Amino acid sequence: MTFFVYDRRPVPEIGPEIERLRRLVADLERIHHGNHPGRRTLATVPILESWRMAQRPEFCLTGDVRGHPDIGDGRTAVTSPLWVLAHDLRYARTLTRFYVLGERAATRAAH
Repeated sequence: MTFFVYDRRPVPEIGPEIERLRRLVADLERIHHGNHPGRRTLATVPILESWRMAQRPEFCLTGDVRGHPDIGDGRTAVTSPLWVLAHDLRYARTLTRFYVLGERAATRAAH
């Protein structure tokens, strides 16, 4: 989920996503501690038949990074999924961290 932020006003449309993430974190913490969902919980959730793994595209950013804790300065990086892009405020928030936005890459005109 990506939210585009254009100024410093509140962004109320993020609220439902915050609640969804809080529920996810609570479930992950329970699973982390070995408290897996039981029969009663699983009896109340949808059933997924003929399931398989799939992928779907998500927005992310790529660029030359400086000051990243795991990637050397000047290396090209691809971020985790993009959650907030505040171009005019010069920042982005991905799943894992904030980034300061430097200069945007030049776009090439199609011939």
